[in-house]
Amino acid sequence: MSDDLTLELEKVVREAGGSGCGFSDLSDLQDLPYPGLTRGVTVLLALAPAIIAAIGEGPTRDYHDEYERANKELARIGFEVVRFLEKAGYRAGLIDPTTQEYDEGTLSAPFPHKTAALRAGVGWIGKCDLLVTEEFGSAFRMCTIFTDAPLTPGDPSRESRCGPCTDCVLACPVKAPTGKDWMEGVYRDELVDIFACNRYARKLSADNGWSHVICGICIQACPWTRRYINSRSVP
Repeated sequence: MSDDLTLELEKVVREAGGSGCGFSDLSDLQDLPYPGLTRGVTVLLALAPAIIAAIGEGPTRDYHDEYERANKELARIGFEVVRFLEKAGYRAGLIDPTTQEYDEGTLSAPFPHKTAALRAGVGWIGKCDLLVTEEFGSAFRMCTIFTDAPLTPGDPSRESRCGPCTDCVLACPVKAPTGKDWMEGVYRDELVDIFACNRYARKLSADNGWSHVICGICIQACPWTRRYINSRSVP
């Protein structure tokens, strides 16, 4: 039953417009956003490769608009997943791709999307602390759905696949990434100076009058992202 439901939900995500998904077991975690809902569904939506390719030295208006479009689409897709699970007789709750509920002192959200994504085996953490996937690099947005449905979880990611690459470290204008490799048990502050990153992105967004705090330079610099961009390029 659980395998059939998992496959059916994958189909729901694809038909709703999602680029991919993963399933995680969160039952050992405390203080989940929806108590009792211990299965996670990570939904990915890829960003337009041509727009990511054009980031270069910094974010563009097109990137800002694509970021906003993807967030809205993910909220819609997440709602479709919740509705499907509820119609199947299960409980479900959604965390949108961007939340205003975060600790300003630590710049951390109560439940990072990366937590569920790593446990689902969707990708690994790069040297700039972004989730990296084999298919899209870091050129995607994601949301998380929590449920009590008996979905079959993926195999958790436990170490980086970045190897000796330091492209994101070298590309960062404020040298926020430390260059340390991620593996299970390595936390954000060991990988990146999130405050330097946030200050730079906030200044960029304020200077341009944008509603979202964005940068994206490290996304574009990643070889896995560039491979995604090149794979979608028209010869």
